[in-house]
Amino acid sequence: MELQAKKKSFWGTFKNAYLRQKNLKKFWIKLDKTNLPKELIETFNLYLKSESYNWSSKFWRHLIMLHMDLIASGKYKNYENIMALSYFTWTEIDEKLIRDFCKNAQYNKINLNINLFKKQSNLNYSASINHNLILLLLYENIKGKQVFKYLNQLSKLKNNNLIEHSLSINILEISQDNLNSLMEYEKIEKLIGKLNAKKNRFLEVGAGSGRTAKVVLSVNDDAKYVIADIPPAVNVSLNNLRASFPNKKITKAFEINDPKHLNDTLEKNDVLFVFPHQIKFFSKKTFDLSIAIDCLHEMDRMTIKKYMINFENVSKLIYFKVWETAGLPYAFFQYYSVHRKEDYFIKDSWKEHFKERCIYPSKLFELGYEF
Repeated sequence: MELQAKKKSFWGTFKNAYLRQKNLKKFWIKLDKTNLPKELIETFNLYLKSESYNWSSKFWRHLIMLHMDLIASGKYKNYENIMALSYFTWTEIDEKLIRDFCKNAQYNKINLNINLFKKQSNLNYSASINHNLILLLLYENIKGKQVFKYLNQLSKLKNNNLIEHSLSINILEISQDNLNSLMEYEKIEKLIGKLNAKKNRFLEVGAGSGRTAKVVLSVNDDAKYVIADIPPAVNVSLNNLRASFPNKKITKAFEINDPKHLNDTLEKNDVLFVFPHQIKFFSKKTFDLSIAIDCLHEMDRMTIKKYMINFENVSKLIYFKVWETAGLPYAFFQYYSVHRKEDYFIKDSWKEHFKERCIYPSKLFELGYEF
């Protein structure tokens, strides 16, 4: 099977899983924190002392070290940019995306009056052209869908912290974040529409730069949104949403481990940021929908189980995206397949609303279930 992470030899897998140490606490003690923002340092210290530290896979501890080294180097004006551009942006051309585009191009007029050769910041010319072509292909794919009507208001959101790679198409500044998130929202809207709730509540794990939250909050003005994540990624989405929604009540609740206090805090705010282990403190069926995009397959098997148990307890529905087949780096032969329910602890009692291959990247699947 084709894996997200390349398959290694027995010895290579054993060495990564058991012999290569990824001691994040020792790394943090030795790290020069001169260039780190005060809020990031505070969040990281809380994370290291929390139960969520033990939920983090060895693979993610490795990534955190890379991220923190990058931020601590002081080479970049703000760390939100380099995190978003380096880890949350796709530049690989997808055969399925091109095939769908060519099929649609036979029947629709395609606008090619755009600058495909625009040089994007922090990308070389080859990656920039790939990125621009992907934007055009995604734009043409989505413009015939109902969710396309939301693109204009998304493009107007203020964002002082995050400089997105973008392309001007039909007067609009188009970003990959907005287009990918709108395609996800098409499925999310379909799911939450089954509840007929007046004010929806969302829980998202591993929110990345906060791109999906931006779409949900801009379309659902009275929605409540909780993001459960770990630093430094949680600080990226925190700063991104603060800049995009200056009038919303956005609060950190990393130190609240009392269920009543945490639930009361949610009632008083629009957006809440917590660590993953705090999900269990929310009341039963607090959320209409739980969201997990491109993150479950990067966790240890028992951690996936913890999340699924918590999702079922605090939510009515779940939307998640995972690689069709994935091998967890720095783990001893842990492979996941979207076609095996047991790999993601999906119960037969859950009602499946969809399980479909994504338009882009086509190696990802998106799934929707009702608990």
